[in-house]
Amino acid sequence: MLENIALIKEIHEHMATLKAQEIARELLKKISYEHIALSRVSACSPTEIFYIQFIRALMMKEDDILIVTPYSLIDNLRNINVIIENINILTDKKNILIVDISNNEIHYKGTTCNIVK
Repeated sequence: MLENIALIKEIHEHMATLKAQEIARELLKKISYEHIALSRVSACSPTEIFYIQFIRALMMKEDDILIVTPYSLIDNLRNINVIIENINILTDKKNILIVDISNNEIHYKGTTCNIVK
């Protein structure tokens, strides 16, 4: 997974592989997911794959990250508060927008993520 995340910085910013992997490892460590750094996708849970995808998006230069229907990415929204907390830990300068169906709106109320109807 570390190589998967780091690839963004390597390709788009011509960053050295070890430096890009160091940044990726630090982001995983911030949310206590460093243990998946050397895992393959087949060994990861849907939540772990979501974090990999999210951190890859953070590595991009764009200011906005759009998460479309997180229920299709995360197998269980019961833990959405923990996921949103981790998004907040990882994100300080990006705008996060969650687009989901209205019956899941209750999961996001009161969070820093925007709700669009």
